[in-house]
Amino acid sequence: MNSLNNKIYENLELLPLDLQGWNGNSNVFMELIQETRPEIIVEIGTWKGQSAINMANCCKSLGLQTKIYCIDTWLGALEFWHGLNETPERDLMLKNGYPQIYYQFLSNVVHSNCQDMIIPVPLPSILGIKLLNKLGIKAGLIYIDGSHEYEDVVLDIAVSNDLISKTKAVIFGDDYRTFRGVLIAVNKIQYMANKTLEIRENNFWILRNED
Repeated sequence: MNSLNNKIYENLELLPLDLQGWNGNSNVFMELIQETRPEIIVEIGTWKGQSAINMANCCKSLGLQTKIYCIDTWLGALEFWHGLNETPERDLMLKNGYPQIYYQFLSNVVHSNCQDMIIPVPLPSILGIKLLNKLGIKAGLIYIDGSHEYEDVVLDIAVSNDLISKTKAVIFGDDYRTFRGVLIAVNKIQYMANKTLEIRENNFWILRNED
């Protein structure tokens, strides 16, 4: 009854394509997919699916049969409700006060013909990670772009380590220089967990296990 699979797209009332997002089409995605050639990708924080769809297309171009699990509540980060809540690009499509942006994400996936690869996990990040772990789903590449609050980022990165499928797996994310909470959290994890940290395009952070 309650399960993660592609049936989630059945009988969907399609909305027009809208792939607005932030940095989801960066070359960093292809570079890391080429490096890791993952069977499983986990994305934490998805919004309208720009980055997930980009990663799916990258995998297709490389002939990979990758599955991408997108963990998100689709309820918006803190700045969507306070601070940046009036910015039109953060419109949550409220209906009776409840966000409907999830259906825009699903529609975008269908329009892009990626529903065979992208599987939504509509849960808070920590619960979603725990669920995938219980299901035995391990990732070769994990992209974190959910909450930008320091405590949340630390938890997302720390708990994501439970999903790593091999020592060469990569955890990466965005907004290193955009949100102070992200920068401090990534630096702390890098120091405490003895990982190498690389910054690309001035904003993407990449954590790898030390050899």
